[in-house]
Amino acid sequence: MKESSAKSPVNYLALGLGALLALMPSVGLFSKLGDPGHWPLHLGFAVLGMAWLLKSGSGDSTASYKLSWPALLWLGLALWAWVAPWATDLFSVAEWKYSAGRFAGYAGFLLLGGRWSKDASQDSAKFTTFILGFGTMLSLHYVVTFLAKGADALEDPYLVPGLMGHKNFTASAIALTLPVVVLGRMRQQGPSWWADAALWLGVLAILLAQTRSIWLGGALALGVGVALGWRPAKSVRYGLLGGIAVAGLLALSGPVQKRLMDPANLQIRQIFWDHSFQMHAERPLTGVGPGQWRIYFPKYGLEGMNPSVAEGVTSEVRPHNDFIWVLSEMGYVGLALFLAFFITVVVYAVRDYRKDPTDLGHATWIAILLLTGIYAFFEFPLERAAFWAPFMVMVGLRSRGGLTVPKPVYLGLAVVLLGLSGRIAWAAIQADQANQVVLEQNSRKDARGIVQSATDAVSSWNELDRFSNPLIYFAGMGSLFGEAQAMGPNPTFTSANFKQAEGYFNEALALHPYHVVTLYQKANLHRYRREFAQAQSAYEQLLAISPRHPGGQMHYAATLNATGQYEAAARVLIAAFLTPEYYSNPDYQRGVIQALRGMPSTTKHQGLQRFIALRNQANDPALFEAFQAFKQQRWQQEQAG
Repeated sequence: MKESSAKSPVNYLALGLGALLALMPSVGLFSKLGDPGHWPLHLGFAVLGMAWLLKSGSGDSTASYKLSWPALLWLGLALWAWVAPWATDLFSVAEWKYSAGRFAGYAGFLLLGGRWSKDASQDSAKFTTFILGFGTMLSLHYVVTFLAKGADALEDPYLVPGLMGHKNFTASAIALTLPVVVLGRMRQQGPSWWADAALWLGVLAILLAQTRSIWLGGALALGVGVALGWRPAKSVRYGLLGGIAVAGLLALSGPVQKRLMDPANLQIRQIFWDHSFQMHAERPLTGVGPGQWRIYFPKYGLEGMNPSVAEGVTSEVRPHNDFIWVLSEMGYVGLALFLAFFITVVVYAVRDYRKDPTDLGHATWIAILLLTGIYAFFEFPLERAAFWAPFMVMVGLRSRGGLTVPKPVYLGLAVVLLGLSGRIAWAAIQADQANQVVLEQNSRKDARGIVQSATDAVSSWNELDRFSNPLIYFAGMGSLFGEAQAMGPNPTFTSANFKQAEGYFNEALALHPYHVVTLYQKANLHRYRREFAQAQSAYEQLLAISPRHPGGQMHYAATLNATGQYEAAARVLIAAFLTPEYYSNPDYQRGVIQALRGMPSTTKHQGLQRFIALRNQANDPALFEAFQAFKQQRWQQEQAG
């Protein structure tokens, strides 16, 4: 492999900027956001990209630039995202703007890399040094934090989220920097001791984070790099051998083995992917629209999801596969452009390597593409600027061919795209700040504060919080709380009550028609009013989406009891395998007794037949305990089966 013999001067400004950008999520303005490593990084990269673009273009006398084929394909993808309102129906305009804005911003980074690819200056070396600072800070922070947590972190690595707010996001950002650090070291574009330290820390951080897709992608990328002729320096070899030793020690740990071999994540991903294909089947050409996956996902059922998702406490917002994500949201057109972009980039990489197999940069780039492809198949780097923005700069640096355009058009387009990315990122940050106020008021059960903060926060830039709850839903809850509190401890509600809350809930369902929590609260509202037919219909709609929703099952049974459908209520309660918290709930206990005492003696349900004679002999507590013992027996039989 060819290496540079001339040592480049260290650009400490680029090094410092990389480290500072990595620290951006910890800044007070952003650290209290729900996801501090998301939009703040988009903003930071956009601002830095614009500054770098304007500076690097100011002294260039080139009359024209080329929009490379990857750039043209990605611009087509971004344009397709922006025309979505005219191609498909959208529920959330805000989520569409955020998604389309990401595509546009990444196009700006690609053009920035293309600008550097034809420049004889040291801008590309500055980028490598910037990545060195960025990766070092991410790795150093993660390793130090992990060691401070000690055995707890080894048992549960999610306790150490890193600067990106989640250990997988942090690990992926570090993984992307390592091949760049290796390349910069061999080309002497920075201090070798610093590069060695960054490499060792990065490998250690990735191993400690225990992100399987990164382990797999990193191992394959390393293998491909060696197969293509990369021969690491002695100090780098020591670092890699140390990493292999640490991996071996981790693999000997029982908790780590269990976590790495646990198939649960893959099983859940199968649900994500199946739902995504159902979305695509509804709208094969256009998809459901950029940013709309999170809204459509519950429509196809939450069976098999963890309890917090089934109850609507949290939600899934992407399918953990970027290719399927693009297919479901942007249809065949979007996927064709996305795949064509990747295929074109890979073709260029292979051609460059064949042309000059001795150039280290070609082998490194192929390894990066392999890492990106594998990670994109199991996660969602497309959402994260910490990964995708540097990746797109590298695509631009290595792209060729395309359409020739005047320099002002090229630079102007790049600045506009990055500016748009920064504008959208800032709007998302402000929305997240407003949403934190809403969530705080909601946790306090401050009825007036909830309504005021939620209605103030709603705009075309802010419709859903990061858990996919429509903001206007919180206004409905605040109104519901306020009216119930004002009527005292034993209120009697009629259809005249909760009109404002009902209006807010209807608005929320217009924005997110499959929102579990809104459906649940609207069903409860009808039950409070004794509108049992409407309540039954609403509970059935809820349970069609989330069959194991505990509150929905319990109160659906109460509604059936209220309309004399006692056997149906008993059947629901048998199937409702709830938690001890619900089993001790007076509403649940009362519902069981009412259903068992009221159901007809002619019931055909074999399990319920045993309670016909028992109910004439046992008092209510004994009858309830017998029912619970029966449920436990059935649950054990199901587990054994």
